[in-house]
Amino acid sequence: MTGSLELDSRSSIPGIRGDALSPENRWEPEAFLHAHPGEGLDNGLTSGADGITLGWESAIIPGHACSAMERPVNRQRTDSIRVLIVGDSPALAQALAAAERDPRSLDVRMVPSIPEAEALLEPFPPDLVFVDWRLSDLEGFLERIRPRPIGRVIIGPPLSASEVVRLVRLGAHDFLLAPHHPDEVLECLRRTIALVREHRRVAGMAERLQRQLQQLSVLYEVGQTLTASLRLEEILPSIVDVAIHLTHAEEGGVWLLDETGEALHLRVHRSRDAEASSAISTPPLTMPVADSLLGRAVRTGRPILLGPGVHQLDTGILVRSLLYVPLRAHGRILGVLGVLNRLQEAAFSESDVHFLTMLGDYAAVAIEKARLFEAIQAEKSKLEAILQGIEQPVLVLDSQETLILMNQAAQQHLGLPPQAHGQPFRSMVSHPELLSLIDRKPSTGQTVRQEVTLPHHLTFQASLTAVEGVGYVIVMQDITYLKELDRIKSEFVSIVSHDVRTPLTTIRGYVSLLPRVGPLNPRQQEFVDKVERAMQTIVELLNNLLDLSRLESGYALSMETCSLTGILNEAVQIIRPQAEGKQHTLILELPADLPPIQGDPRRLEQVFLNLLSNAVKYTPPGGRITVRAREQEGYIAVQVSDTGVGIPPADLPHIFSKFYRVRREGEGAEGTGLGLAIVKSIVERHGGRVWAESEVGKGSTFTVLLPRHPIHPTLPSMPRVRGDSAQDPEPSPYKQHSQPDGIASHQAPSKGNATGEQ
Repeated sequence: MTGSLELDSRSSIPGIRGDALSPENRWEPEAFLHAHPGEGLDNGLTSGADGITLGWESAIIPGHACSAMERPVNRQRTDSIRVLIVGDSPALAQALAAAERDPRSLDVRMVPSIPEAEALLEPFPPDLVFVDWRLSDLEGFLERIRPRPIGRVIIGPPLSASEVVRLVRLGAHDFLLAPHHPDEVLECLRRTIALVREHRRVAGMAERLQRQLQQLSVLYEVGQTLTASLRLEEILPSIVDVAIHLTHAEEGGVWLLDETGEALHLRVHRSRDAEASSAISTPPLTMPVADSLLGRAVRTGRPILLGPGVHQLDTGILVRSLLYVPLRAHGRILGVLGVLNRLQEAAFSESDVHFLTMLGDYAAVAIEKARLFEAIQAEKSKLEAILQGIEQPVLVLDSQETLILMNQAAQQHLGLPPQAHGQPFRSMVSHPELLSLIDRKPSTGQTVRQEVTLPHHLTFQASLTAVEGVGYVIVMQDITYLKELDRIKSEFVSIVSHDVRTPLTTIRGYVSLLPRVGPLNPRQQEFVDKVERAMQTIVELLNNLLDLSRLESGYALSMETCSLTGILNEAVQIIRPQAEGKQHTLILELPADLPPIQGDPRRLEQVFLNLLSNAVKYTPPGGRITVRAREQEGYIAVQVSDTGVGIPPADLPHIFSKFYRVRREGEGAEGTGLGLAIVKSIVERHGGRVWAESEVGKGSTFTVLLPRHPIHPTLPSMPRVRGDSAQDPEPSPYKQHSQPDGIASHQAPSKGNATGEQ
C-alpha cells in the first residue's frame, strides 16, 4: 500500500501525520520524506515501518525531493516476488496462479532440472524456490544455494522424520505436500517469504554492523594516529585524506576559524589523486561565517548535507554534492571539515554524516591538542630565551625532584652536562648545602634561602620557591663579592678595635690618676666622670665589634653540654640590679624538667643578657619583664617579653641589622646598635633562629629557638614574622605546631614550672 508524502507539516500538499504510522493504522508507506521530524513521525519510524527515509537539515530545494524519490519509489512499486519451480510441477504453477490476487505480485518460472535452475539463478535471482524431492542431486543443489537469501520449499509426498531432519539441515525452510490447494500454497508462500525476509533483515543488520565495525576500526586507527601527532601540518592532510576515503568523495578540505571567529580560512585542500586535483577548481581561501554555507555549519553547529543537482548553491564552487561537519572540541567550534562530489554522482548518506562527524570529533581534539602544543612550545621558547639571558643560575625541578629546566649559568657553575634534563636532581648534584636546601621543601608559594659555597670559592645565596603545578624553582644569586667585602670589613674592624685599645688604655690610666695629683672640685669631678662613661661606651663598642667579627669569621664556639636553666638564672641575676633600679618586676618561668642542650654557655648567656638589657632599657619604670622556656620537638624555645614602648612596624624587619637603632621621639641615640646583631649571630651559629613580635605601646616579645643537638641544624618551617633574624619568610613553629601554654600565648605557666619574681 502506498501513501502520500508529507513534505512539511505547514505545507498544503496532502499527506499524513507521523502518528498515522502506528501499527494499529496498518499503513506501511514505501518511502518517507520529512523535513521537520516530529514526535509522531519518530514513533512511527521506530515502530518498524519499512521504506526509504530522506531527511534535510535545511530547506528543501524545489524539484530535488521528487527526483531523489523517483527511483526508489518506482523500484518498490515494480518489484515482485520471484518464484522458481524446479521439476515437473504444473499443478503447483496452477495453484500459484489461482492464489495470486495481484497479477504483478508474483513472477513465476519453472524449469525441469537442477542444472537449468542453477543457470537461471543469476539472470533471474529468485526469492523462493520450490524443488521436487525426486530430482537427482537435490542435496548438492540445496547445499550450493544455501548461502543465497532464497526461500527453499521441498515439494513431494509425506516424508519420514529422518528425511525431514536431513533436508532441514541442508537448508530446507518448508515442505509442501500434494495435492497443491491454492490456500495451502498461499500459506506456504507467506510463511517462507516471511522467513526469508527475516533472514535478509538479520543478514542486512549483520552486514551493516560489520561495516560499522570496520568503519569504527578505521576511525580508531585514525584517532590513534591523529592524537599521536602534535604538528598541524601533519594532522590536517591526514584528516582530509581519511574523510575522502571514508565517504568515497572526490575532494575535501579543512577550514579553520580565525581569532575573530568571523572568517574561515582554508588550511588544507586534498583530492583523491593528483590528476583530479589539477582538474578541480580550488575553493576560496577565505569564507565569511555570516553568509556562506560553510559558515552555516559554524553558526548552527550542525552538519550540512546537499545531494546531487546542487550547482553553484552559495558554495562559491561547482559541486554535485557536499557534506560539511563542524569541528568541535570542548564545546567550542574550531572550523569545518568538508567533502565534495561523491563518486559516481551519488549522494552522501546519513552514514557518511555520522562517520564524518565522528572523524570531525577526533580531528577537533587533535587540532586543539596541536594548537596547545604550539602555544606551549612558543612559551617554552620565550622562557628559555629569558633564562639563558639571566646571568645567575636558575633551575626548575618537578615535584619528584627531576630536573626539567636549567640555564647556561646553572650548567656552568654546577658542572651539569646537557643531558641532565629529565634526570633526578640528586643524582646530578653532590653539593651538600644545595641538597640541604632541597630537603627543606617549602609549601606552595613559600621561599627558603640558604648560602651555598661552590668550588673556586664562589658563594651564592640560593632561594628555593615552591610553585603550584610545577614543582620547585631554584635561583642562585652570586654574593661572592659581597662576602669578600664583608670579610674585609670585619678584618678592618678587628684591626681598628685592637689598635684603639692601646691609646684607650693609656687614657683610662691617666684619668684614674687625676685625683692623685690633687683634689678635684665638683666641676672637675663631673668632667672626669663624663670621660670615664665615654670610655666605657667605647670599650663596650669595641668588645661588641670584636665579638661580632669573631662570630662572622667563623670563630669556633666552645660547645659543651650545658644547662639552659642555669644560664637563664645567671643572666637574670646579673640584670637584676638594673631592673630594680627602674622598679621593674622580673619573672622567670622555667619547667622543672628543662633538658640540657649542646652549646657555648658564655655565648648563650651573652644572648639572654643582651635581650634582658634591651627589655630593661626600653620598658618604662614599674614595668614587667618575663622570661619563659619550654621544650618542643627537639628544640628549646626561650621567650623574653616586656611591657615596654614596643617597636614600630616599619622598624621591626631591621632590628637585627648591624648598627640599626630605632629612633624614638624625645630620646637620645642610646646604645651601639650591635646587641641584637650579636644575638642573631650567636643563635644562628648554634643552628637556631630568633625573631621578634611587638606592638607599639604594649611591649615586645623576643623568641629564641635552639636545637638541643645542633650537629646538623635543620629547623622546622616557620611562618614569616616581622623582625625575623633570617631573611627568608619561614613560619614560626608556634604558628604551625601545637604551642605549649605560656610561650606564644603569654598565658600562665603549666604545672611544674618554677615561677617567681627575681
